[in-house]
Amino acid sequence: MTTRQVQRTKPYLYRLLQQPRWTTFWLLSVTTCFIAIFLAWFANIGVISQIFCTLNDWQQASREWLQAPSESAGWQLSLALLVIAQGILRISPKPRAWSKFLLISILLVLVARYLLWRSLATLNLSSPFNGLFSLLLLGMEAVTLTTLGIQLFLMLRERDRSRDADRYSVAVESGNFVPTVDVLIPTFNEPPVVLRRTIVGCQALEYPSKQIYLLDDGKREEIRQLAEELGCHYLARPVNRNAKAGNLNYGLRHTSGELVVVFDADFVPTRNFLIRTVGFFQKPAIALVQTHQCFYNPDQLTRNLGLEKEVPHETEVSFRHYLLLREGSNSTPCYGSSFVMRRSALEEVGGFVTKSISEDLYTGIRMTARGYQTVYLNENLSAGLVPEDLLSQLSQRQRWGRGTLQAFFIKENPLTIPGLTLLQRIAYFEAILQWFNTVFRMIFLLVPIAIVFLGVVPFVASLSDWAYFFLPLYCFQMATFAWLRHRAFGALLADIYSVVLCIPLSATILHTLISPFSKGFQVTPKGTSTQKTIFRWKLAIPLIVLWILTGISAILQANNWVNYAGDFSPAESDFIKLGALWSSYNLFVIGIAILGLFDRPKPTPYEWFEQQRTIQLEVDQEVMHGVTVRLSEIGAEVRLAKPNFSETRSQPCMPAILHFPSEELSLKATILHVNHDKESPILTLGFDSLSTDHHRRLIELLFCNPGQWQCLLAPGELRSIWLLLRSLFRSRVRPKVGSPIQ
Repeated sequence: MTTRQVQRTKPYLYRLLQQPRWTTFWLLSVTTCFIAIFLAWFANIGVISQIFCTLNDWQQASREWLQAPSESAGWQLSLALLVIAQGILRISPKPRAWSKFLLISILLVLVARYLLWRSLATLNLSSPFNGLFSLLLLGMEAVTLTTLGIQLFLMLRERDRSRDADRYSVAVESGNFVPTVDVLIPTFNEPPVVLRRTIVGCQALEYPSKQIYLLDDGKREEIRQLAEELGCHYLARPVNRNAKAGNLNYGLRHTSGELVVVFDADFVPTRNFLIRTVGFFQKPAIALVQTHQCFYNPDQLTRNLGLEKEVPHETEVSFRHYLLLREGSNSTPCYGSSFVMRRSALEEVGGFVTKSISEDLYTGIRMTARGYQTVYLNENLSAGLVPEDLLSQLSQRQRWGRGTLQAFFIKENPLTIPGLTLLQRIAYFEAILQWFNTVFRMIFLLVPIAIVFLGVVPFVASLSDWAYFFLPLYCFQMATFAWLRHRAFGALLADIYSVVLCIPLSATILHTLISPFSKGFQVTPKGTSTQKTIFRWKLAIPLIVLWILTGISAILQANNWVNYAGDFSPAESDFIKLGALWSSYNLFVIGIAILGLFDRPKPTPYEWFEQQRTIQLEVDQEVMHGVTVRLSEIGAEVRLAKPNFSETRSQPCMPAILHFPSEELSLKATILHVNHDKESPILTLGFDSLSTDHHRRLIELLFCNPGQWQCLLAPGELRSIWLLLRSLFRSRVRPKVGSPIQ
C-alpha cells in the first residue's frame, strides 16, 4: 500500500468508527420503509391494499376533469407558446429583466401544471407491480422539475459584477489600493510543460505587490529546477496529508500576503486578473472572488464528434449559468482555481477544509456561514485544460460528485450549518440535488425496456392528454433552454453528455451515500498525448447493451402499434405509441453517445490556437510579410502575402526567423511544410530550441492577453440536431489532418 493510500485509509477508518452516519441511517430507513410498504401491498395486506385501492379510484376520477379539451389542443398550445418564445427571443436576444421574468413565469406555470396532471391523473395504481414503477417514475420527475423550478426562481436574482469590477479596479490601477498578494500554484504530478505556462502567466500579472509560490506535493527535482529557472518560490511539505487542501494549508503557513490567489497547475491567468479582482476587497465583507474559468483545449466529447468549433465546452454551463444563480443568493461556491480569498477570513474559518475532497466548496460555505460575502465575476480572466480523454473526464466528475454529496456527512453541510439564510440553503440544496438527476437519467433509459420486457405500465394517459400537458412544457423549455443559460449549452447536447456518464456516475453517487469517504482525492491527468484513436470500451459496453435492448423494445412496440392495434384498448394503444416514441429518442441519444466514445488522437501536449498576428518571415536574408493562421509553443502556420513569396527560398527544411513586430519578438524556426494555396502560400514552421526568455514571451503572447478568451455560443436545438446527424458520417478512426508537427 502506498503512503497516500495509508493516509486516506486512516481518516476513513476514524470517521467510520467515531462518527455516526445519520444520512446513511435515514437513507436506509426511508428505503426500508418504502420496501416494507410495497411488500405489504404485494402481500395484499388489508390496510395497505385498501389505501392504494382508494388512491387508484381518485386517479380515475381525476382523469375526467384533468384532460385535454380536444385532440388538437396540445399542438395548438405548443405552437402558440413557441411563437411567443421566438417573439420574445427576437425582441430580446440577450436576457433582460422583463424578458427573463416573462419566460420564467410561463415556464413555472407549465411546470406546476404538468406536475399537477402527473400526480393526480396519470398514476397506474391498479397493481403493486405497476404502482411501484409508476410512483418511482413520478418521484424522479418531481425531483428533476423541482431542481428546474429552483433554478428558474434563482435566475430572477442573477447579477453581473463587471460594472462593480470597473468601479473597484480604479483604486487598484491608481495605486490607492494594493494589498499584498500571494499566488499559490498547487501541483502533484502535472508535467513541466503545463506548469511552465502557469508560472509564467502568474509572473506576468500586472500587479506590483505579488509573490508566486509553487506548492509541489510530488517533491520532484525537475519541478524544483523549473521553479529555480523561472524565479518562482518553491515549497514542498515534508508529509503529504489531506491532498490539495493540505498542500494549500501548508502554503498558507509559509506565506503572509493579505490576499491569497489560487491557480490549479494547468490554469494560466491573463495579465489583468488581479486588477479586475483585487478591488472587490475594498469592501471588508467580501471574502471570496471566484472568476470564470475558460479552457484552451477542446472539450473531449465534442472533439470526438467533430463539433469542437461549433459547440461550447460542457463546463461553460457551470460558469455562464449555475454560478450566476449562486451569485444572486450570495452562495457563490469556490471552484478550486482562479479565485481570490481574503487571508484573514480564510484563517478565521480554519483554512481550507480537509474533511472532504471538495475543499474549495466547503471552504466557501464556511465563509458564507460566518457572514462573509462571496462574489462571482463572470469575466474570462484565465484559461486551463479540460480532461484530455473521456476516462479522465469521468474520473473528474466522479470526484466532484463524491465531494458534493459528502456535504451530508460533514459539519459544513449547508442544510444544517449555522449562519446561512433560507435562500442560501435552498441554493446549496439545489446544487446537491441536481447530482441525483444523473441516477434518474439512467432509470429513464431503462423505462422503455421495462415496458416491453416486464410488461410495466408506469402511467396512464391518452396521446391527446400527453400532448396537452407535456408537449407545451417540453417545447417551451427546449426553445428557451440555451437562452436562459446565456447560450452556454443546448438541451439536446446536455442530454447526450448525461447519457455518456450516467451509468458510472450513478454507481459513484450510490456508493458515496453508503460509504462517503472510502476514496480520496485523485488528480486529473493533464498535458497528456496519444498517437491513435482509442475506443472507450469501459464506458461503451453498458451503453451498447442498452442500445440493443432499446432497439428491440422499439421494434416490438412499433410492431404492436402497426399490426395489433385492434387487440388493445384505446388507453393501451396510446401507451404503446408513447413507448415507441420514447424508445426512438433513446436510440438516437444512446447511439450518438456511443459514437462519441472514440477518443481522437492528440499527438502532442501542446495546443494550437487560431490567432492572427502580423509577422515577418526572414529566409536566407529575404524578408516576407504575412499573418499567422495558427500558433503554438512549438511552431506556427503563417500565410504569406503573395507578392513577397519566393518559392525557391521557402522550401521544407530551410532555416528561418519569425518576427513579431508588435511584440518585438524574434524566434528561430525551420520550414517544415509549404502548402501552395490558391490565394497565398501557407508555411508550417517548427520553432528551434527556445531560450527561457523567448519561451516566456511566447507563452505570454499565447495565453496572457486580456480579452483573448472568447466563449462560443451554443447552437439552437434544430441546428444541434443537424450537427449531430452530420457527425454520424464522420470518420472515427482516421486522425484529423493538421500540422505535421501536431
